Amino acid sequence: MRIRTITSAEDAFSAWYETYHSAHVADHPTGPRYSERELRVIFDPSEHVDAKLWLAEEDARPVGAAKLGLPLRDNTALGEPEIWVRPEARRRGVGTALLETLEGAARENQRTSLLTYLEGPADASQTSGTRFFEKHGFTRRITEIARVQRPPFDLDAIAKAEDEARPHAEGYQIVAWRDRVPDDLVDEYARLEGRLSTDAPLGELDYQPEVWDEARIRKIEERAQRMGRSAWSAVAVSGDGTMAGLTRITVHQDSDEVGFQDTTLVDPGHRGHRLGLLLKAANFRQVLRDRPGIQAIWTWNADSNQQMISINETLGYRVEGWAAGYQRDV
Repeated sequence: MRIRTITSAEDAFSAWYETYHSAHVADHPTGPRYSERELRVIFDPSEHVDAKLWLAEEDARPVGAAKLGLPLRDNTALGEPEIWVRPEARRRGVGTALLETLEGAARENQRTSLLTYLEGPADASQTSGTRFFEKHGFTRRITEIARVQRPPFDLDAIAKAEDEARPHAEGYQIVAWRDRVPDDLVDEYARLEGRLSTDAPLGELDYQPEVWDEARIRKIEERAQRMGRSAWSAVAVSGDGTMAGLTRITVHQDSDEVGFQDTTLVDPGHRGHRLGLLLKAANFRQVLRDRPGIQAIWTWNADSNQQMISINETLGYRVEGWAAGYQRDV
């Protein structure tokens, strides 16, 4: 077996992607997955994270793919490994050989901890991936539940929930937009994004606060455009101009197949006003206005985050899978 390094700019990345795709479909058939275009952009070098890629081949035939994410601005002791092996090539040592390669690269880059996220369907608590990483000493530190909102959407129920919530949110203004964060809001937006890495439930993960600023926000926006994704956002602004909460949904520009509810946060000092529900409902209506044919919106919450789970269920999200964070020292 040959294991070689590649980049997302090479022609060989197409073989890497096909390997990733075949493994993902085998382990989570109904789960969302990235397109080749999106992953090429995600793995581009940046000042925030370095993504190193490997392709495993037997007789010039791709059998395994791997990635090691190396955060560069925060969590710099962390390496983020991901491994995919084609179903027909499993249980032959491909995954183990790739993991050993990733471990060596992590040590070379002075990383002391490895953190990986794995996904699976609702009807299976384990996948080949979770069993593999547990065999190699990783422990599950957090479990998130994946929920999906699909048509027909119960807009009357959502409107009723909003009507019940509004009296609790007097003094707050909901501001919504598409794609670029307005210049007059970007500093506050970055402040709240930074809080997400400390305020969101982390289970037993060893994870440090992230550093967010306008430059990071603008870089993510630019990357989303290259990926072919649009983003809809809504924020709650208090009477003194402080941003109290935010939420965001992203959808591919060329497909209504799937969207991602990927960020929601209410500042701890502003909780208790039902801002989470009002933000998510307002933003969802914004998405439906522009993309009425959307077929699914996925979201993930820690299984301990009962407040956000309740909001999501009120909005019509239903359980369809899970994600689990596994961690181990190098």
